[in-house]
Amino acid sequence: MARSAAGALDREENTKIIRHIEQGGISTLLYGGNAIFYHLTLAEYRTALELISQCAAADTLVIPAIGPAYGTMLDQAEILQDFDFPTAMILPQRDVVSSAGIASAVRKIAERLGKPIVLYLKYDRTVSVADAAALVNDGLISAIKYAVVREDYTQDDYLRELTDKVDTSLILSGLGDQPAIVHMQDFGLGGFTTGCGCVFPQLSVALLQAIQAKKWDEAESIREQFLPLERLRDSLGPISILHRATELAGIAKTGPIIPLLSEPDDAIKTRISAALQQMSQAK
Repeated sequence: MARSAAGALDREENTKIIRHIEQGGISTLLYGGNAIFYHLTLAEYRTALELISQCAAADTLVIPAIGPAYGTMLDQAEILQDFDFPTAMILPQRDVVSSAGIASAVRKIAERLGKPIVLYLKYDRTVSVADAAALVNDGLISAIKYAVVREDYTQDDYLRELTDKVDTSLILSGLGDQPAIVHMQDFGLGGFTTGCGCVFPQLSVALLQAIQAKKWDEAESIREQFLPLERLRDSLGPISILHRATELAGIAKTGPIIPLLSEPDDAIKTRISAALQQMSQAK
């Protein structure tokens, strides 16, 4: 999400980001980690919901996030009831939680909203397969965003067990464009979330279409085009690099990065610009 120089959410610049993504062929906007929804104040939360609901196209599916603390979820759920979003994603947390406790929170928030929830699985077995499957079976889950990092994405016992118990069309590869091929080809996941698609949406759409058509060589060739920026995100911080890349690509003035995150230094910005140029030339 773009902010003004003074740090306020910027409607005009955020609209530019939304239009860029929509015009690139993406019709679902998920506002979670990359939008830094973790650190919104309650006053900002209402402003952010107003902005994203009013500025997105009528046929764009918009999904905001809530949490990650339970108290924050409760306060934000009260605000969400004033809007018509079809679902919300609970941001992941691995400290001071248990699997049964997360499942209980999902149940209570879904009941309060009267809507199913996007369950974000970011850490290995923080939510057990049994608890996740029970939530799905009870109609409380609209989708599962699966984002557990592996050295080898073909080897993932947690995901394999999850796909044995849950309809794979409900599970999305949640780590951007890089593991999307493996997750959809080997595990049958229903789709993927993109980070760099904020900058190169047409490329993410092309990757999805190639995977769906089972054109694996073409999909791999497209995936490799994301590597210059994705490698920077992996090594230097996925959120802050994407925030600044969106501005350096000329899409919108994204403004300052709020604490608890920090601004990339000038040397890193130079590397981001080089990565963007390399990707643009490769398209």
